Amino acid sequence: MHNSLTALTVREPVHPVMSEVVRACLDDIDEIATTYLTQVRTVAGYSQSMLATDDLSNTAVASMELLLRLIGQLPLTERLLVLSEELGHRRARQGLPLEALLQAVRLDFRILWSAMLIRVSLDDLPEFTRGAIAVWEAVEFHTIRVHAGYLNELASLAQEREQQKTLLLSRLLLSDGKDTPLLNQAARALGVDVGGIFLVAVAGAEGHHALRTAAARNQSQKYLHEHEGALLLLIEYSSRAAATIPSWLHTVPCGVAPAVEGLAEVPRMARIADDLVMASAGKLGMTTVQSGWGRVSANKLGEFGAVLADSVLGQLANISAHERERLLATITVLFESGSVSATVAALYCHRNTVLNRLSRFKSLTGLDPSRPRDAAIIQAALHCNAVR
Repeated sequence: MHNSLTALTVREPVHPVMSEVVRACLDDIDEIATTYLTQVRTVAGYSQSMLATDDLSNTAVASMELLLRLIGQLPLTERLLVLSEELGHRRARQGLPLEALLQAVRLDFRILWSAMLIRVSLDDLPEFTRGAIAVWEAVEFHTIRVHAGYLNELASLAQEREQQKTLLLSRLLLSDGKDTPLLNQAARALGVDVGGIFLVAVAGAEGHHALRTAAARNQSQKYLHEHEGALLLLIEYSSRAAATIPSWLHTVPCGVAPAVEGLAEVPRMARIADDLVMASAGKLGMTTVQSGWGRVSANKLGEFGAVLADSVLGQLANISAHERERLLATITVLFESGSVSATVAALYCHRNTVLNRLSRFKSLTGLDPSRPRDAAIIQAALHCNAVR
């Protein structure tokens, strides 16, 4: 700012006529500021603003003093040196539109020039008008600094809002979802409906980049948030009917929880998605509750799961590795396809071969893969065996 001020003030000496007019205006600065206030209230944005009269009045007087001192190359106080930027900061925080602010600041030229003209004699008028450029330069200097201050403050406000979002969402995720004031604060910060429909996806460290990239390419009502080493994606939907998992998420290595109603359910769904991520490390594409339930359940069962796996699959240890591999492959394909015929087609073998393998598995384990109850036990045992 001081470099700009130096460039502005290093000019030819101020003509005595201009110096005299500047001092006359400084003596009548309250009157000039009052004229400015009358005019600025007609500017769109100011006419509807809730800016305090004292704020506008004090700013008008200070701004006119700054401009007159710049024009007359008079010393500036510390308060005046930072006036322009601080005005931009303050108006940004007060929510005044930038266009209205700049229009009001540029109004300074017309008001100030008119005030100066009426204080110039006819004989001095030709000499005085040659100093018009100094008036314009002073107003432009002020305008540029106000503009810069406003934009800097907007950036600071945006950063503050982002920090507030991060803090509130972190608190929400660590909560039980029953803190109503927290829910309302988080909803306001995120710009979502506290009772809206939400989908939560979580990516582990290896999936951060893929999730960020996919989210950036597919704009929607969403918010990304890093939480305890994971990257969480929150999507809001307009209705339950619209709450389908977006296709662009299918190829991202992440856990996706079911869509839920209400921000209060988001912490629980975040934990579910996190469980899915941990259970599907290294898996390509997303993991849902339906596709990842087995590994998640196996992880949750702990040592009980290990005992279950041994009790169901222990007898397979007594046969050859080749036979064990064929039996387990047949069982797996049967569970995926849902029928013996589909299993036969998938394995390219005779129907009797498949039936014989299923019968052999039953004789070894005591469980019939074709019975739903036994099939559930076998699947659970297979998942528990896989996570050991």
